[in-house]
Amino acid sequence: MDLRIASYNILADAYIKPEWFPHTPADLLQPRSRHALLAWRIVGLDADIVCLQEVEPDSFAALQEALAPRGYAGVMAQKQQGRPDGCAVFHRLERSPGHRIHYFSDRLEDGRVSGHLALVVDFDVGGDRLRVACTHLRWDRPDRPVAQHQGMQQATELIDELIRRDPEALWIVCGDFNARPGEPLVQAFEAAGLRDAYAGRHQPTCNANGSPKAIDFLFHSSALRAQPDPLPVVEAQTPLPSEQEPSDHLPIAARLLRD
Repeated sequence: MDLRIASYNILADAYIKPEWFPHTPADLLQPRSRHALLAWRIVGLDADIVCLQEVEPDSFAALQEALAPRGYAGVMAQKQQGRPDGCAVFHRLERSPGHRIHYFSDRLEDGRVSGHLALVVDFDVGGDRLRVACTHLRWDRPDRPVAQHQGMQQATELIDELIRRDPEALWIVCGDFNARPGEPLVQAFEAAGLRDAYAGRHQPTCNANGSPKAIDFLFHSSALRAQPDPLPVVEAQTPLPSEQEPSDHLPIAARLLRD
């Protein structure tokens, strides 16, 4: 196995508040204005599998149209509870029939389920069964106990309900985890036997409200070896989105090889 995989939170238009991006020109924050640049950015990653978060139906349709001539097919799953976005996986590999949408059972403070999900797409790569889980774990207030964090509950459910129930598969789990390297949520994936492709190389991947942070992750089974792409430096004054970067996140990507 030798493939490239990328993960990218593309920033849903519905979540844009101009005051969060004071260094970004206003015209770049207009709805649907970033579609062409997002497609260009994704094509430039040259990845066999691209996992996207904060994907809205119109952005998915625009990316499908732009990426199809490049050999990509895509599948999307929208969050529940009336949320405007979801996760999508684009790929230029032959995938196994069907895919799985796992809606997390964690509940919000008012008792409703969160609506967040993991989109799992299966591939047969050189005789190996590869399962790719794309997710956007929920942010929670840092003053809440870790055990009550919505994202931690979702991560635990993903590990217990999917990964540990299919230990024979090769797994890739990636997305916006809304957690930082070394935090309990990230450690949970390491404890489950997965490896962090950017271990020891993390740099900020997101900048909103002038607060750069590393919250995007690409985990993989221990039978795979990762060669992660280097990341540009993001500082408090770095504009994201910008004319070169159409999201408030940077994409992360790695070459994965079978050990």
